[in-house]
Amino acid sequence: MDNKALSIREALNRVEEALKSIKYGEIIIKVQNGKPIFVDKYERERVG
Repeated sequence: MDNKALSIREALNRVEEALKSIKYGEIIIKVQNGKPIFVDKYERERVG
């Protein structure tokens, strides 16, 4: 397996951590050749 590719389990763990800490925003999962390669979150601040 390519060193840059995450295992599916590791990607799911990162998504779980992001979901626990995010209030408003989005979670991005990039997949290449059927393998997750990136998990990130963007938090937004709610106004109003």
